[in-house]
Amino acid sequence: MLKNPQFWNHTFGISQALRPISWLYHQASTWREGRITPIKVEIPVICVGNIVMGGAGKTPTVMALVEILKSIGHAPHILSRGYGGYLKDTVLVDPAEHSYLQVGDEPLLLAQIAPTWIGSDRIASARAAKKAGATIIVMDDGLQNPSLFKDFSLIVIDAIQGFGNQLVFPAGPLREPIQKGLKRAHAVVVIGKGNPFKLTVKGQFGARLTCSGPQTLEPVVAFAGIGYPEKFRHSLEQNNYIVREFIAFADHHPYTITDIQRLLKIAEHHESKLITTSKDLLRIPFDYRSRVNILPIQLQFDNTEEIRNLLLERFPV
Repeated sequence: MLKNPQFWNHTFGISQALRPISWLYHQASTWREGRITPIKVEIPVICVGNIVMGGAGKTPTVMALVEILKSIGHAPHILSRGYGGYLKDTVLVDPAEHSYLQVGDEPLLLAQIAPTWIGSDRIASARAAKKAGATIIVMDDGLQNPSLFKDFSLIVIDAIQGFGNQLVFPAGPLREPIQKGLKRAHAVVVIGKGNPFKLTVKGQFGARLTCSGPQTLEPVVAFAGIGYPEKFRHSLEQNNYIVREFIAFADHHPYTITDIQRLLKIAEHHESKLITTSKDLLRIPFDYRSRVNILPIQLQFDNTEEIRNLLLERFPV
């Protein structure tokens, strides 16, 4: 996947020229959606999605929701498309057996907290999860996928990233028009300080990304290949790290030995430690992982009890 282009932040030039293609993209998506009747499985499905192409914070939101569902007595399983992996059949992810090349990086991270299934057929994955003992399913992404019926859809929005130029791909970062996406949502989570968006959804929850490890003043050279790399830099600075240099890679970038050796040289030049995200670490050659630090991040809802009560009311055990 390529890096998010700079023209996604304004509405002139290339963005303006690409608008006809955006219209075709949206029409094709609408046509596809209209031809499919969602299939409802025997257990509830919660979908955590977003309106932009990536980087809003779906994965940490899924992890936080899973922990809350466990606390109220559910046995949640996670569904992921397994983006970046070559396995397409329904598979239960095993971090001890699978690599990110097989199942993608996000499922490996998610499988550390709950049984996680990947596969292009979401209905088959959901049924496999039910058969394996799941009482509820949490989907990581898939808001715009009409194949599986969602009992509850949660849209994640990053307060820093926002919606860019508010245009649909490829002219902008949107998967669909904002209001169309919001109509799918039963609730919205805004990650970050404040709520700069005029949203028309009743259920709105604030959240923030917090560091679950010790904070430090030490200098670092940071790198990330995620949907919105600047958010990682912001998290580091919020946690008192001194960022000597920051290198952004494309989302899901497969790091090579050459990449890491170059990054280690940059860190050595700055007399700094090398640091990245937990997700990026999974795409680094195994023999080099011990030489790279991670910033342990988790999502914290502003009012955990409120969202816990909502889930308990909607999905009693």
